[in-house]
Amino acid sequence: MNKLGFLLYMTVFCVTQISAQVTSKNVADTAKVVTITSAFKPSLRPQSKINFLAATPFVDNSKVTMQYMVPSQNISFGYQAVAVTPLAYVADTIKATKQNHFLKVGLGNLNTILAEAGFNIGDGVKNNTYIGGGVKKMKGPLFAQEFTDVNFSIISAHQIGEAHDLSVKFTTGSTTRYAYGFRPASIPYTKDNILNKYNSAGLTVHLANKTDAFFGIHYTPTISFDYLQSGVDEREFETSIAAPVSKNLGTDFKISVQPTASFSNTVLPTIPSNLTIVNNLFSMPSTFSWITNKFQVHLGAAPTINNGTYAVLPQVTGVAILPNNGLRIELGWAGHFEKNNLRSLAAFNPWVRIPNDFANTKITEQFLGVKLPVGDHFTYGATLSLVAYENQALFTNAFTDGRLFKVFFEPTMRAVQLKANVSYTLQDKLNVLGGITYKKFSGLTVQNEAWGLLPLELNGSLHWKFSNKLSFTSTLYAWDGAQAMDAQMATKKLPAAADFSLGATFSVVKSAKFWLQLNNILDNRYQRWNQYEVFGRNVVAGFVYSFSGK
Repeated sequence: MNKLGFLLYMTVFCVTQISAQVTSKNVADTAKVVTITSAFKPSLRPQSKINFLAATPFVDNSKVTMQYMVPSQNISFGYQAVAVTPLAYVADTIKATKQNHFLKVGLGNLNTILAEAGFNIGDGVKNNTYIGGGVKKMKGPLFAQEFTDVNFSIISAHQIGEAHDLSVKFTTGSTTRYAYGFRPASIPYTKDNILNKYNSAGLTVHLANKTDAFFGIHYTPTISFDYLQSGVDEREFETSIAAPVSKNLGTDFKISVQPTASFSNTVLPTIPSNLTIVNNLFSMPSTFSWITNKFQVHLGAAPTINNGTYAVLPQVTGVAILPNNGLRIELGWAGHFEKNNLRSLAAFNPWVRIPNDFANTKITEQFLGVKLPVGDHFTYGATLSLVAYENQALFTNAFTDGRLFKVFFEPTMRAVQLKANVSYTLQDKLNVLGGITYKKFSGLTVQNEAWGLLPLELNGSLHWKFSNKLSFTSTLYAWDGAQAMDAQMATKKLPAAADFSLGATFSVVKSAKFWLQLNNILDNRYQRWNQYEVFGRNVVAGFVYSFSGK
């Protein structure tokens, strides 16, 4: 190869290489794509975890019974007929706020004197003893129309351990009246000839367990001893025992047994020797109860031995409660005995002539009742009953002047009875109660009428707290007169009557209050018992002082 050919060859080769490099550089600057091909795939390391497996739920076949009663939005007070003494003396309803070292005194027309005092000893939690007493005295415009009552009591309550409460009550008193209802009024009696005085004493011991010890048994035994002596040396000793026992069977069932016994000996002065009347009554009501929030069923009976005579009285009641409106419907058939002795008869009729024998009253009642709350404050109820009586005590004027009342025990008697009551409560500011009791007597086999028993009674009460310092109370008792037969066998119906009273209290300071009581405002000289006219209008005023400042 010559030099010219070699030089030309090298020149072409260099130009070609330079052109290729320029072209490659331009392409790389334009695309800038890098392709990498690899078999390696990056991945995260598997992590360990807990596996939750779905399991079949455990089926609980047990059933828990739970009861819930919707509480009433108002306070419903139990209604009871107000007792009025034949002398029309309405006991002052204004009491000390708390019986904690208090003194109450009052004076009024009709020579009225009233004094009461009470003292508390103890911590008020585990031990507490109340000691108190009082005297009330009145004198009306008629000859020997007088009334005196003196009483004294000691009530002691103690907690025994954690399971029992023990209470002991001792009472003693003396009531003096005169049989001023003799006719004609011109009979020259002296007060000693018509004295009607009773002295009494009593002791009651009560034990209650607060926990259901001994296999869940609840018991509340009570024993009492009572003594009564009249001004003509009539004496009576009475012992009463009650031992209620109950046990809950689960949540809905309950069994209860309530044995009671009463033994009394009444001694009457007779010639040539005193007469002793024995009156014993034993009963053991036993009941099986099924109680839920919708209904209650009580099934039982009361085996009774009445002075050696055996009887079984029914104890069957049922209650249905409607949850929507709170309506309560009661249906039942029940019976019990009322004991008649010197103490019970004298409490009902202060001028009773004690008979030479006693008969206890057997009462059997078939009833249907309803009770319904209306709103948050208003409640009313009514009960219709068919009542059967055996040996019901009736009273007619005795002796030639009729100053005392003879007792007849009617063998059989029936009555249609209607009771209705209504209440309105507004917190502690206003409380109104009212009621009516109607009885239609029939079926008497010996006597012509239900002597001395009231066929119609109406009563009501009102308490109004006007302010923190001033409050008012009022009571009304009205009735249709009873059938009466005087000593000359003449019969008549006593006229209807009404007794209206009004009271007020005013707090002067924290520890002292003034009170005013107006009794028989209408000045109605009615006769609850034939030939015994009551006092009439009575105005009493006084003050109450609490030493504890409460």
